[in-house]
Amino acid sequence: MRKILLMSLITILTIVLTHGLALAITGQCSNCHTMHNSQDGVGVVQTYANGVITLGVSTPQNYLLLASCIACHAGSTGQTNSFGAPIVVHTTDPVSQGAGNTLAGGDFHWVATGLGATDSMGHNVSGLAAVDVAISANIGNNPPGWHPAATLGFAFGQVAGGEANWNSQLSCDGTYGCHGQHSSSGITGAHHGNTGLTSNRCNVADTVGNSYRFLGNIFGLERSDWNWAETSVNHNEYYGVNDTSNRNQTSTSYANTNTISFSCAECHGYFHSRIDDTTTGSPWLRHPTDVDLPASGEFQYYNPPTNVYSVEAPIARPTVPASSSDTVTPGTDIVMCLSCHRAHGSPYADLLRWDYTTMQAGVGNSDTGCFTCHVNKNVDQGDN
Repeated sequence: MRKILLMSLITILTIVLTHGLALAITGQCSNCHTMHNSQDGVGVVQTYANGVITLGVSTPQNYLLLASCIACHAGSTGQTNSFGAPIVVHTTDPVSQGAGNTLAGGDFHWVATGLGATDSMGHNVSGLAAVDVAISANIGNNPPGWHPAATLGFAFGQVAGGEANWNSQLSCDGTYGCHGQHSSSGITGAHHGNTGLTSNRCNVADTVGNSYRFLGNIFGLERSDWNWAETSVNHNEYYGVNDTSNRNQTSTSYANTNTISFSCAECHGYFHSRIDDTTTGSPWLRHPTDVDLPASGEFQYYNPPTNVYSVEAPIARPTVPASSSDTVTPGTDIVMCLSCHRAHGSPYADLLRWDYTTMQAGVGNSDTGCFTCHVNKNVDQGDN
């Protein structure tokens, strides 16, 4: 009797757990897959090239998918497309970045098809056609600040296999990609294990599916709308640490591989590790990342006059919160790569969140951009 009862409990538990996992992704299988890529003798696959979405393509895709990564996440306007997928490359000009225009990562539009598109306005992912011929001759396939050993021994694989010079262009996932495993498996299966279909706190990240935005090993809190309607109160939350130890020209170690800045450092390693000249952390040679916003001097007045969280120049948290907040605490909260940059692209050079050419010290023309943190560099002190 005990054996029967025990087996019954195990069976019930198995059903419950399996059912819970199945709910990680919802909707018809045909929203993403096609068994034969044929309907009435016409292909159903969708492709993207040169800013144009093409339907009815006869060439089947791996994993029976209806589209490639880029085509699946392309659309003309709005937050999501016909697949229900978040749009990261708009075929029409989003006009601006941020709430109501782009998702948290910005948009590939400006690097792919935008006016004067160059590889300075977004990550030059293979398949965005227009940028394939716009890669800087001074860089080649290597990311700026490439450090081959940055992901040596990393649980999710070594980027580019640790090549001194990349033999392939940047991709969405895989060996040369940002998302998923840095191997041929890439992001395979992760959508089915996705725990981020609703606002979700990722603070384990031991699989691709439970990592923040499928960035293996990265922590964070994700809004259910991918920041489409971000405000100072409701927004993604990023994870960071205050790490000033061994962050100098002779050391390229990474004390924490869960931060959003380390996700960037996987390809731009030198920009993250080699930030100061001495072990004391000063003078700075590169803008610091994974360092706390000082609680003294100009920085204590972050984002004047309200001093609340800025969606234009966001900060990271030393602990992933259960919900987002508009409170910022200098001396505790962290400067990160995304404080200044968008992950996918922006209408400004270097994927910046603002136009760097309009930042003029001592003019007092605004409290935006660089002056969100560097308040005293702006002469307008009346709101501090």
